[in-house]
Amino acid sequence: MSHRGYPKGEDSLESAAFTQSGVQGAGGVPGVLGPASFYRDGGARAIMRAANFPDELLPFLQMEGLAAMDAVCRHECDSLVELGCYDGRALEVARAAGVRYLGVDVNPGAIDSLNRRIGDEGLGDRARAVLGDALHCQEWSSEVTGERPLHLLPFNLVGNFTEPEKVLAGVGGLGGLALISVFNEEPWTTEVRRAYYTACGIGIVEEVPGPYGGVLFRGDQGFRSQSFSSRGVADLLSATGAATVRERTHRLGRCITVRLT
Repeated sequence: MSHRGYPKGEDSLESAAFTQSGVQGAGGVPGVLGPASFYRDGGARAIMRAANFPDELLPFLQMEGLAAMDAVCRHECDSLVELGCYDGRALEVARAAGVRYLGVDVNPGAIDSLNRRIGDEGLGDRARAVLGDALHCQEWSSEVTGERPLHLLPFNLVGNFTEPEKVLAGVGGLGGLALISVFNEEPWTTEVRRAYYTACGIGIVEEVPGPYGGVLFRGDQGFRSQSFSSRGVADLLSATGAATVRERTHRLGRCITVRLT
């Protein structure tokens, strides 16, 4: 499937060479690492290290936290599910809002560390972290508590996937609301991203127009991240039947609260 007027070959290349979940591309091509492999096998340690964040990135992350708190309080959510949680930054939002927390990540070490932190801080009765993939919600959906969860897809998480609509469709099956944080396509945002990925030690292999109107970076070890234009976001939400409830913007991107169906 080709999106937004970009060449059909672009999506074909993504599907053939970069899969979300492993070391083998479509068609049985061995030895090709995908984004989940990057985050599972150690790349997350560099990409999530605060010391590698450019100064311009911090206000964007602050907006994300405030948007999550606003969504929980405004819509009376009774739990917060953070996908791609790594060190559990949204745990503080859940604690401040007085709601239950579930962190989900593909990195086993991150999950172990977060569960230790939860135990050390005496939050074991209302917080937990589990090993899981955002593409396979059915494998951990039984861990979601409450009737009105907020599913947080932070820090351009959906941009790591070749078909982000599949991620949103899976999350939509869990009910509740979702908060989606994405980078935009502006040149200054691309500059910040490039500097950030370089600081993380990622060797950039390719920087090309992405299928959702933004810029797609591909790097070594299976790294992949795309940004989204306004139209690309609208198309993504339309493809999954999501309805925008509230949106916050920053010069680097946007946080959109949506109701998924």
